[in-house]
Amino acid sequence: MASLLPCASLTPLPRTATHPVLARLGRRDIKCFAKGGQKGDKKKLTVTDKLKLGNAAPSLDVFQAPSPRDAGEPSTSGSGPASGNIAATLEPNILQLAWRKLLRELSSLPRAIAIMGLIAALSGLGTFIPQNKPFEYYVTNYPDGPAKVLGFLTYDLLLALQLDHIYTADYFYLAIGLLAASLSACTYTRQWPAVKVAQRWRFINQPSTLLKQGRTEVLPNARIQDLGAILMQRGYQVFLKDGSLYGFKGLAGKLGPIGVHAALLLCLFGTAWSGFGTLRGSVMCPEGQDFPVSSYLVPSSSISSMPDAAANVIHVNRFLIDYRPDGSVAQFYSDLSLIDPRDGGRELLRKTISVNDPFRYQGVTMYQTDWSLSAVTLRVLGQDDPLSRAAEAAQQQQQAAAAAEDAAGEPAAASTAGAASAPSTSSSSSSGERTAFNLPMASLEGKPGVAGRLWATFLPLGEPGQDGSAPRGISILARDPQSVVFYDASGQFVGVRRPGSGKPITVEGLQVVVEDVVGATGLELKSDPGVPAVYAGFGGLMVTTLVSYLSHSQVWALQQGPNLFVTGRTNRARLAFEREMDSLLNAVPELPPPPPPPPAPQSLTAPAAASAPPLQ
Repeated sequence: MASLLPCASLTPLPRTATHPVLARLGRRDIKCFAKGGQKGDKKKLTVTDKLKLGNAAPSLDVFQAPSPRDAGEPSTSGSGPASGNIAATLEPNILQLAWRKLLRELSSLPRAIAIMGLIAALSGLGTFIPQNKPFEYYVTNYPDGPAKVLGFLTYDLLLALQLDHIYTADYFYLAIGLLAASLSACTYTRQWPAVKVAQRWRFINQPSTLLKQGRTEVLPNARIQDLGAILMQRGYQVFLKDGSLYGFKGLAGKLGPIGVHAALLLCLFGTAWSGFGTLRGSVMCPEGQDFPVSSYLVPSSSISSMPDAAANVIHVNRFLIDYRPDGSVAQFYSDLSLIDPRDGGRELLRKTISVNDPFRYQGVTMYQTDWSLSAVTLRVLGQDDPLSRAAEAAQQQQQAAAAAEDAAGEPAAASTAGAASAPSTSSSSSSGERTAFNLPMASLEGKPGVAGRLWATFLPLGEPGQDGSAPRGISILARDPQSVVFYDASGQFVGVRRPGSGKPITVEGLQVVVEDVVGATGLELKSDPGVPAVYAGFGGLMVTTLVSYLSHSQVWALQQGPNLFVTGRTNRARLAFEREMDSLLNAVPELPPPPPPPPAPQSLTAPAAASAPPLQ
């Protein structure tokens, strides 16, 4: 580990007393020992290296055999009877070597980045090329011949490479599996061992070992217990043992990367589960009609399971289009009711949905994605025209059939075909002033000479010709529910009427009033069991990413007499850790220096007697 700060840049702490040993080291109250901790700067020499570098002859004790051991004690010299068994036990076999090599390759960071880049490129390509469209769509938009897209992309190449369903293609699932394996291998070989090492209580008992950690400072006349109390106030977990201290904080920062990998694995699992377990479908249902949910959900694979909510029926109560003042569409609304046919048609849930506000119930989601025109309701004024007489005869026939069914005791079944069936009629009151016609409309979008969305219907005024020619009648067209256009039998434009205006229009001698245009809502049905896992994975990814930025800081201290050796390191925010360490060391109280030892008593010696003159 690299040294934290050079000693010359440190500011001495405000202490008054000076230790005699530190006075000889430059009279600094705090002495810093910095080690340039590049890995490999100081290597412990082996006996062979010492022999090569030494000039003197080696001593004989270097070559002496180890002392004999007991028979039951294993030998560590490599020559005992148990050494062969230990070597055979510790030697990895071929499978272990292959497993280690596989883990090393999978945990490679460049390979993980390459796999993520491949997934991102495939996702971008799936955004550029429309997915899950009918075969005719790709034949039309990616033709073969001179009009190739980008000069090479044709529908046959696109289908062969599974580019029409990239997110469920084999190679996309393979890329997801490789990324999951890479994340798992990295967590197993790197992240989890780092957490296990960080959880150990590592005490240092020698000042020389303390110096290897990096920046080391010496506090004279300080107690290790005071430093431990200050560290605990700063949020450290502190452990003391025989004059040695170890404290740490921010262990969650070491667990953060593991949480990031786990969240990513959960997202990948949810993506794969969505691909294999999703059911989806689409339906265009006219207003006032209903449909069973299970009839329109198509499984994506054999392991997909139909949810319980799919046994219910959806009834379209109303379909509305909200327009802006300039006539453009602002929003689409569908009033839907979920009905349980097993409980006598009880309504389970009713909601008005719109774009970006779907209908959800027990794992089934319905989105507002499309719309259409289903039928147009007309009123023909007068009772003498052939249409009125035909409508009245049809109604009498329906009433007679209903009476016969009632007499037989069989209730008439309500048809749900509605607008998709033949034109329905209804008579008016006894005055017979009006006759209603409900004419189904068909889409002309994509037909030759038709631009944009257009719906049309036909009101016949006679029987088809004997030569098979079309009958004479009125053509009715509409581009939206706001207006209806009329053309006579010769194809000449007659006029435009708004539904519900009550204003009649005369076409082919008939006075026609547009009562209503019946819309149809286009719903996208989906049951995706992997969505909760993907959402939970992304939520966990945001939280664990923030947690991984927490610094894991460690502090060691060693009491050597009145001196306290302190060092520390962190994996992030090193400058902030430097400032925190300076604040910690400044807060450690200084003890009064020990009193000097009393002087030793002087004993009487013979010099005084020696001064006396010698005896004669």
